[in-house]
Amino acid sequence: MNLAWNEGNPVAAIFDDGVGMTEAKLVEAMRFGGGGPDTERTVNDLGRFGLGLKTASFSQCRQLTVVSKTHSDQTAFTWDIDYLADMGSNWQLIEGDEGLPLDLRAILNGSSAGTLVVWRKIDFGRKDDFPSHASFKRDLERLDHHLGMVFHRFLDGDAPRLSILLNGSPVKAWDPFLEAYSIPTPIQPIPSPGGRILFRGFILPYQDRFATKEEFDRAGGPNGWLSQQGFYVYRQKRLIYFGGWLGLGPSRSWTRDEASKLARIRIDIPNSADRDWRIDIKKSEARPPDAIRPRLQQLAEDVRRRAREILVHRGDYGRRSATSEVSKIWKINAENSDRRYSIDRTHELVATLRKRLSGDRQSLLDSILDVIERTVPVERVWLDVTEKGVKPVLLDEAASVRSALELVHVLEKNGFAFSDAITAVQKMDPYEGIQGLREKLLQLDRFKK
Repeated sequence: MNLAWNEGNPVAAIFDDGVGMTEAKLVEAMRFGGGGPDTERTVNDLGRFGLGLKTASFSQCRQLTVVSKTHSDQTAFTWDIDYLADMGSNWQLIEGDEGLPLDLRAILNGSSAGTLVVWRKIDFGRKDDFPSHASFKRDLERLDHHLGMVFHRFLDGDAPRLSILLNGSPVKAWDPFLEAYSIPTPIQPIPSPGGRILFRGFILPYQDRFATKEEFDRAGGPNGWLSQQGFYVYRQKRLIYFGGWLGLGPSRSWTRDEASKLARIRIDIPNSADRDWRIDIKKSEARPPDAIRPRLQQLAEDVRRRAREILVHRGDYGRRSATSEVSKIWKINAENSDRRYSIDRTHELVATLRKRLSGDRQSLLDSILDVIERTVPVERVWLDVTEKGVKPVLLDEAASVRSALELVHVLEKNGFAFSDAITAVQKMDPYEGIQGLREKLLQLDRFKK
């Protein structure tokens, strides 16, 4: 696939190095509505309406040329919107590839068979708002990401392997489910109108599991973590719907929210289910049949619940000690409690401070803690989280280790043995998330001395 700016007159060429089409098949492919939705098709057929090639092309350009070459023949046809406008009601398919640049013809000449699709008179479906060269390049970058997402199972997955080159560079697959790192649910076959579908949920890892911010951002997908949560519907392993909850929900439809951003669900449907899933012409929308919505909702709710738990615990299940609980200074109380969030008065830091105080000073401490609990800015926190996401608590590990050592020394000055102070800090949220913290504290303490 090559898209050239061409001094403000862009040209796009898409080459498929398959077996090519005979003249009769190419004419049928160029016919509007050819091979419509009721046509019997093979199980691996990705088409349905017989409009995809034409509508996709004319949403971007006014001239479409297709040249196809088999091992025994080569043929070409052109649709030209301006030519049709001059012809009035007489829709005439132009035979041949007149005016096709030599460098584009050379693409096909170098192959024994294949099909070349060329867009000329590209207007991007706009009348006046023509893009600049800079926005054209940004669009190419978005196209790269989009192709890597839509065809990721063909590029690097369980579908028949293919490669896509965009202006000479290979398109990289983007796996929405991070299968090497996520927690998958069992595959659930669901009998459905139009044919059996397959459901599988994935709970993605918390952000501190990623080595770099760039790796974390890429895992979020082309539209970011919040937008990419939800269902991914595949038709013959080609992605047709992504990001969103298919209108499911117990009383009102679920929305994309921070609490569920680690939940992604894969749905595989056969092409025999097109009508029942209401697949549109663009193959970019899908709606599940009413008969299976309750089951889908039940399974999806479990995936959403598990994703919320990962966020609440910041994905630390695998790193925590099996013999000790994490010491958290904030308690989350039952929903019917007078106070949803409260400070744990038995926490080591609070208890140590209380021992250092007496009489009125203990009462002052209790009053301060009470004011803090009463004024937790829950609405502001929720708004910030919704708009900006949750930043990693231990993004800078070196700074976190220094902070932990300062706390160890504070405890040491208040009656803790040095080793016991390290043990106490090791169990405290958020420091329990640092791998090998004891050794790092001992090393840093020796260095400071």
